[in-house]
Amino acid sequence: MKRFVYLAALLSLLLLLAGCGITSNAQELPPEDQKTLEDLCGADYQAYIIDTITMQMGNRMDKTPDVTYFPITEDAPLTDYAAIDETTSFYVDEDGNVVIVFPAGSVTDEANGEQSFRIPRP
Repeated sequence: MKRFVYLAALLSLLLLLAGCGITSNAQELPPEDQKTLEDLCGADYQAYIIDTITMQMGNRMDKTPDVTYFPITEDAPLTDYAAIDETTSFYVDEDGNVVIVFPAGSVTDEANGEQSFRIPRP
């Protein structure tokens, strides 16, 4: 009987959590409204994004020295660790700025989690 009560409580908790859901600020756009990084940041988008992210990584390391970014510590190009092209994961925030998202472990230790960088519109 005790097991049934625990199982019922666990099932109720799981249903409650599933009903809450997680929402994102990013909105799915219809295909005709979807933009590329080049559309949003200009023809020289790769250099602009790479320079902006590299600068932000350096600034973050100055503020939080225990978080290190591979391109900075290895004195290597960002593109050695992450592509900046049509496969790059990004979204547009509520202010219209591009936010580039790198998976955990790609540009810093995996323990630091997913890394996102806000790219101001040029």
